[in-house]
Amino acid sequence: MKIGDMLGATRNTRVNRKPNSVSNAGASAGRVGGSDPATNVTLAGIPEAELTPKVREALFGLMNEVQALRTELAETRARAEEFEKLADHDPLLDIMNRRAFVRELDRSLAMIDRHDMRASLVFLDLNGLKVINDTNGHSAGDAALLHVAKVLTAHSRQTDAVGRLGGDEFAVLLTHADKTMATKKAEDLAARVAAEPAPWEGGAFPVSVSIGVAEINKGVSIEQAMEEAESAMYQANRAVAGAR
Repeated sequence: MKIGDMLGATRNTRVNRKPNSVSNAGASAGRVGGSDPATNVTLAGIPEAELTPKVREALFGLMNEVQALRTELAETRARAEEFEKLADHDPLLDIMNRRAFVRELDRSLAMIDRHDMRASLVFLDLNGLKVINDTNGHSAGDAALLHVAKVLTAHSRQTDAVGRLGGDEFAVLLTHADKTMATKKAEDLAARVAAEPAPWEGGAFPVSVSIGVAEINKGVSIEQAMEEAESAMYQANRAVAGAR
């Protein structure tokens, strides 16, 4: 805000006039010996008539500094929010990284223990990522990872959490779902991944995932839930590798 605007705003909002007297004597006194209403204009609580040029300059300087500090604080908060988002998201995919996903899992475990809520954990492994990288390069591998991430986020509920645990491993936390429901959902996600090829450099190539499911019950630790889902996923992955 410019200095002139500040003074104008102060004049508009902080003009104080003495109340009019109902008596003729009071009205006469107002005309003869009363003060000019303009002298009652205040700036930061100080009547303008009492402001010397140096005091006025100092007050406007302080106002500008306060406004600058407010702007800087708002920008700092925005940057902090952006850094927090970056710290919680996978650098390649628009989903949670392992750190954020484990934190979300920990929060859900607390809800399960407190409210006896049902939830399940789904692990998914991108089949043959090393072969894709070795055959077509890492850009093709990135395209495959992006394809899986997009399918998982597009077909998960807002109450669910989707994350990349690292490398070719993904995880989905399904709230209010027992193992039967979660297994059905995991199979549906795997089918959707395989239904469409991953787009890459004007073409496309097929992608598939192996799944593992673990129901999260009251008293189960993060490590136990993740180990159970991971073990089931690796077993399915070995079956796929053996069938090739």
